[in-house]
Amino acid sequence: MSRVRVPSLPPHINITMAITNTPEAEGAQALFCYIADVLGAKKTIQEYKPYLGKVKGASEFFDKHKLIIDKAYSSGAVKTEKSKDVIIKFIEKNNDWFISSLRISQYIIEEVNNISSKFQKIKKPSWDNLFYRHGDDEVMGGMSKLFKSANEEFKKSSGSLFFGNINKWSPADIYFASDIDRNVLKKLNDEPETKKSNLKFAKLNQTIGDLIEKAELLPLSLKQVKKDVVIKKVNFNRSDEEKLLAETFGSGVLPYKIMTGDYEAKNQSFAFTKPYIGGRDIYVKLKSGKFDGTLQFRHTPASGGKPSKGFKVVLKYKGSSALGGQVTSFDILVEQIKINDPMFAKQMADVFKKGYSQFEKDMKIYNQYGGGKMRYDSGDKEMKDKFNGDVGAISALTLMNPLRKVIENYFKTPNEKIHNVIRSIFAYVASRTVNSSPFVIAKD
Repeated sequence: MSRVRVPSLPPHINITMAITNTPEAEGAQALFCYIADVLGAKKTIQEYKPYLGKVKGASEFFDKHKLIIDKAYSSGAVKTEKSKDVIIKFIEKNNDWFISSLRISQYIIEEVNNISSKFQKIKKPSWDNLFYRHGDDEVMGGMSKLFKSANEEFKKSSGSLFFGNINKWSPADIYFASDIDRNVLKKLNDEPETKKSNLKFAKLNQTIGDLIEKAELLPLSLKQVKKDVVIKKVNFNRSDEEKLLAETFGSGVLPYKIMTGDYEAKNQSFAFTKPYIGGRDIYVKLKSGKFDGTLQFRHTPASGGKPSKGFKVVLKYKGSSALGGQVTSFDILVEQIKINDPMFAKQMADVFKKGYSQFEKDMKIYNQYGGGKMRYDSGDKEMKDKFNGDVGAISALTLMNPLRKVIENYFKTPNEKIHNVIRSIFAYVASRTVNSSPFVIAKD
């Protein structure tokens, strides 16, 4: 085992990581960034090479850098939602995340000072005095409270929340944050108007923009990468975002397979009378700047084995392994559509309401009398797969088939109104609205 000199890290700059649906992956990225920081750019390139080249694997990587990893946690420089051992086991079992974490941490240690020419406090090749924390109280907790105040203020003035969750306001997973930044966030949280939920998004975002401009804060969103890493600035300049939105257009709908099949759902019986086959998603095509992409509309029919109103619209770019973002609320999707086409928004809402009502009723009968609950609770993978397939078919036959027809008919022949609807959905899904926070994204 190699011996590595690990420098002490006084509390000057703090990196914090947001809690996400993949805490192991995000925690791993914080740890890998710390390792790259300790090694420095030149040594990182040398030592990462055999792992990126797949000559050596994750277990060998963790053995080689054990001293750095142990010091990361014992010193408090790295604090993650999941334990060190859980993160290591996750990475050892998920090679895609291992390679992605290597690539991103190497890229950032080489290029971070080029993200912002004024970011003097992060120096190349060493970041110097950094802490890497996942879900801390000072920065992430402070950001969360400020976001909640601004979101509630918007609801007071407009009647509904603008954002469904903090990730649509800012999808940043890591914050490079200084002591000055933490003090500014605390001061803003302590203001009487903030505590009364009267904070405006304009003031909050301006505060964050000023901190970025002064090199006290850098929000970084991390995606799994499978190719070369690229860095994109988002919401740094509103005119740039408006230009991108102006260059975003709907371009039709991808062909899809209608779900066929049939079943009988009565008070005390459920049975499929015709085998089901087909799909249940629909993809609306778009062009944004020089990139082609799709918006995938998908009902997520079950949660915990019970009927769910869950609905996702997922942005995906051609040639990129990373998602461009998503919205996970049908109600918020309708609100974004309503901005430019209230009639279509109402049509979407009415079709969803009718379809979901039938789906919910039939799924409850399936669970009770068609073996659904037994399959879900069995713990057997084959039985669980059967449950998921059955529920997906019920969702498609009752809800998604009619909803997909409405979506197809509307988006298949784009015009200016449709372009504007696409722009509203795109801006929300990609966190590029006028109320969204500035951040930087690392992706491929």
